[in-house]
Amino acid sequence: MTRHNKTNFERDDDSFPADAYKVRYYDGIAFAVLGWETAPDEDTHWTGMEVRTGRVLCVMIGDDRKHSVEPEDLSPLDPKAFCRSCGQIGCGCNVYE
Repeated sequence: MTRHNKTNFERDDDSFPADAYKVRYYDGIAFAVLGWETAPDEDTHWTGMEVRTGRVLCVMIGDDRKHSVEPEDLSPLDPKAFCRSCGQIGCGCNVYE
C-alpha cells in the first residue's frame, strides 16, 4: 500500500457497499472507502475527464490521510466489528448494533 496526497476519486457505492473494510497489512484498524482512484490522462486537458487507476482510495476511520490500495486487499467488516470513533477493530466504544 502506498500513501497518496491525491484527492481525485470516483464514488461507487455499488462496488463498496460496506461501511468499513479491513485492509491487508493494516490489521486492527478499519478503513472507509472513498472510491476508485482517478488520474488525468493525455486527454484530460481537453475533456476535463480523468480515468480510473484500478486502485481504491481509502482513509483510516479516525484519520484523514488518504491511502491508495489494491481492491483485492479489501475485506468488508461487520458493522459491529469496529469502533466508529477510533476505527479499532474489536473496540466496543462506539459500535452500531
